[in-house]
Parts: sequence; C-alpha cells; structure tokens
Amino acid sequence: MRSAFFSRVEVDSVIVECVECRLYVDAAQAGHYVRLSDGNGPSTRFLLLSCSECRSPILVRQTNVGNLAEGDIWETPIPVFPTADLRVNPNAPQAIQEAFDEACACYRANAFTASAIMCRKTLEGICAVHGVEERSLAASLRKMSDDSMIDSRLFEWSDMLRIAGNEAAHGVGLSIAQADAKDMLEFTNAIMDYLFSYRDRFEAFKARRQQRQNK
Repeated sequence: MRSAFFSRVEVDSVIVECVECRLYVDAAQAGHYVRLSDGNGPSTRFLLLSCSECRSPILVRQTNVGNLAEGDIWETPIPVFPTADLRVNPNAPQAIQEAFDEACACYRANAFTASAIMCRKTLEGICAVHGVEERSLAASLRKMSDDSMIDSRLFEWSDMLRIAGNEAAHGVGLSIAQADAKDMLEFTNAIMDYLFSYRDRFEAFKARRQQRQNK
C-alpha cells in the first residue's frame, strides 16, 4: 500500500521556468506532497512553488533516483502546472498543425512578434482548408462568418488576430508584447478546436438526436 508523508521538505528554492512571465526564476517552496515508493517504482515528490517575479503558482514533480548508500537524490524538476505549451489539435490538417506548432515554438523562444505572425498564417490556412480563399484574410473571415462556419464571437476573435498579425508583419518599429502573444496563441487554438473538433461533434450530436426522435 502506498503511503505519503507531509512533514516539511527542506527545499529553500528551485530554479524553474515560469510560464506566466517567461523567465527562469528562483521559485520559493510553498507546499509539498511526497509519494513513497511501494517497491514497484521510485519515490516521487511534488513541490508547490511561488514565482519570485509574478507570484504565480508552479507545481513541479521530482523522482528520487538515490539509494541507501547515496541517500536521496532528486532529479531535475519537471513542470506539472501550468503546462508550458498549448495542445495542437490532432484533428487539424498537418499543414495547420505545423503552422500553429511554429507559433508555439516562437513563443517559447520569446520571439513574440514572430509568434503573432505565425498565428495569422495559421488563420489563413484554416480559411484555405475550408475552401475560403478570398482576396484578403479579412474578406475570407467575413465569408466564413456569413456562411455560418463561425459565429459572431469567433469572427470577432479571428478578425482581431488578423489585425494584430498584420501589425506584427508590417509594423517595422512595432513589437508584440508577451501577454498579447499568449492571448493570440490561446484564441487561435480555440478557433482550431471549434472548427476541427467541436463543430463536427455538435453536428453528429444533433444528427443522433434527430434519428432517435424520428423513430
């Protein structure tokens, strides 16, 4: 039977990357949980940390690779929460996944303006795979809205992303802030989830209900 203990784990601080402020920080311990080995695997501990810059919570996991002779040796902390990256929708076409993955990679490298440009490129690809290729991205998004492919809120989100992407691409003296780049990633991801997952699932749900009602 597994057991755990809650006595103080003597860790003054841990150097980790804070997802919120995109910095490596000396995070202070705020709490812990230790899962002792049951004989089938090593002991594991979870540390709740506080970012020294923005005070955001960070949860990390460490595995004990020590032994009786060496004592406890805890491996490099692995972030558990918040997760560092957005999930790329596996239902999206490969080209869309690659464009959005590059947007995420730029964000991780602190290239926020490049990340914004890749979000805009992802939007262009989304329009194209749905057969909408008007003279401009603005016109394509409008047509998707007019054809009820996206609702008014998603159109507002996507059009704002388009504008921000245009500014990033064409404003030589303009740079995108980290907070704006993060929002652009999350909004782009939400649009992908809607168009490549939830919309089709909802249509299938409606069809199943209609079939039952017709019986």
